[in-house]
Amino acid sequence: MTVTELLRVEHLTMKFGGLVAIDDLSFSATQGEITAIIGPNGAGKTTIFNCLTGFYKPTVGRLTFSVLGRDPVYLERMEGFRIARAGVGRTFQNIRLFPAMSVLENLIVAQHNELMRASLFSVAGLFGLPRYRDAESDAVKFASQWLDRIGLLPDADRQAGELPYGDQRRLEIARAMCSKPTLLCLDEPAAGLNRHESAALNELLR
Repeated sequence: MTVTELLRVEHLTMKFGGLVAIDDLSFSATQGEITAIIGPNGAGKTTIFNCLTGFYKPTVGRLTFSVLGRDPVYLERMEGFRIARAGVGRTFQNIRLFPAMSVLENLIVAQHNELMRASLFSVAGLFGLPRYRDAESDAVKFASQWLDRIGLLPDADRQAGELPYGDQRRLEIARAMCSKPTLLCLDEPAAGLNRHESAALNELLR
């Protein structure tokens, strides 16, 4: 892999019984660039993301994720939560927020890995140790920065499920960004958006 190549997909094949959803697909994604996967409905685009993020185990193929300064990892061998910890984030074609939680809480949840590291992956958070309290405060600040960036800071305490569809789309992207991914997979991010909302989304992604 080259220095700036984040992801290399080689000969990815995904079969469901006799159905071949992905057939011998190869491509790469480079750091700092937007790589688009284009195809009609049912072409397997979401299945590709599901393979990259651990929802599916590929039938065949090598998925190499490489971050500068770290050893490459092979996503096809990893569980979903380990892929997330490695720095791969995603959004979904159908919005998957926590509708009964507040807008702010949805972004704090996305920082679970950071909070767990602060608690040394123990129950330290339950006892309010200073290290965990500091991390929790940082998580709130970081979430608030993203809410401000997408124009939803005034709605921080509102239930996520009460937001208009376009706002929920932006919130889901902000939630993915709060996990501090190196590689972000956006599945149909503009689906269902009007022209104004699509323009706002394009500006956000830049």
